[in-house]
Amino acid sequence: MARGEAINERMSLLAQEKSKRQHLASLRRDTTRKIDFVSRKAVIEHREAYHLIRDFFKEFLEKRYEFTTNELRAEIKKVYISNTVRARISALLDLLEAIEYANVHYSRDDLLKILAEFDQIVTQLVHIHTTKKSWWTRVRAFMLREDDDDQSVITDLPAIEEEDAYKVRIHTLVERCYIALERHRMQQAKIAYKHLLEEYNLLDDERKRQYYLLVEQTYTDIINRSKMQ
Repeated sequence: MARGEAINERMSLLAQEKSKRQHLASLRRDTTRKIDFVSRKAVIEHREAYHLIRDFFKEFLEKRYEFTTNELRAEIKKVYISNTVRARISALLDLLEAIEYANVHYSRDDLLKILAEFDQIVTQLVHIHTTKKSWWTRVRAFMLREDDDDQSVITDLPAIEEEDAYKVRIHTLVERCYIALERHRMQQAKIAYKHLLEEYNLLDDERKRQYYLLVEQTYTDIINRSKMQ
């Protein structure tokens, strides 16, 4: 991939991020209104809370089909979420499973607590993905930490739990290489590239062909920049 193409790809990703932030901000407002409406009802059906939560995650994940709670858990693993919020979501999904599989009927007070917790999760979850610290901004911030060393390069990379995580990890490390070069930190660029190669070597042959030019161009740019120093 040529440097110009890489820049165009990043600009496209930023445009996509902006559109997604706008969509999520609207989703949060709509969901908050629905939570408030249901919470004010004298009688709350447990299925109302169940579908409200599921509908939010359908839109948040852009997976607009019927899925089980276990399938929802799998989809959430693919998304950047802080450990604290992830734990709260997991606990919320436990409550959903009780409705889905055990046909549990919660009291109105219990449902109000569930909705209040859900409201907080929505706020925190959407905040992560709608502030200026969106995915690529978080990546850049992670790349520019002053306490950079060999281990910190890979500490915050997404866990390899789904196939898409490989793409995220590869592009994260490529971006880290270029940010280090822009800040004239050749050692950090080399460390990031070393981990990029390690990630690349984990790919199957088809994915290696897919990312070969990107990895090769990153190497070329590091070498060329090192000759200028």
